[in-house]
Amino acid sequence: MQRLIDANHLEQSLPTPSPADNNHVMTRHFAVESFRALIKAEPTVTPPPVYAKGILLDRAVRYDLQKAFPKAFMNLRLELIVYPARNTTVPLYGADTLDELNARIIEWCSREACKSYSSASQKYHLNGINQFCHTNFTRDGMDYIYTYLGNGIKHDLCRRFVGEMDFNLNKLKHEIKKMEGTT
Repeated sequence: MQRLIDANHLEQSLPTPSPADNNHVMTRHFAVESFRALIKAEPTVTPPPVYAKGILLDRAVRYDLQKAFPKAFMNLRLELIVYPARNTTVPLYGADTLDELNARIIEWCSREACKSYSSASQKYHLNGINQFCHTNFTRDGMDYIYTYLGNGIKHDLCRRFVGEMDFNLNKLKHEIKKMEGTT
């Protein structure tokens, strides 16, 4: 049986301070306010980690990520730091399918693959995207992708580009023209 805590009963059960003991009064007041805040606070539920659904538990996926982006590591906020020198970050929370992971790689790495001031960074990102996603994009193709899909601006379209369109740039261009109404 779960027992509820009554803040007033808890306060009454604390020892009463003597008038000469000012520290005790502050400690008692602090304790009472802390208990009240804890009792009133809504319980917080920590969401399950991204790997709970298995995509990042898949050894082959982790191997492919590391092979495509050798400098990458995952931090405690469930972000893939693809290139620490440029702080390219891919949010992983909720990426529970390979299509979702591919879409996020495209969305968050495409800028560095085509617009970075460093040619080494451009090459690293473009090669990594191509290797991980099993594509063969050029810098110009990646520039187009970044313009319409980068930074998660059209996530649903990016998911379709990765899944339904199978990374076909011509299909993406056709879909964008259709969306803009210039068929």
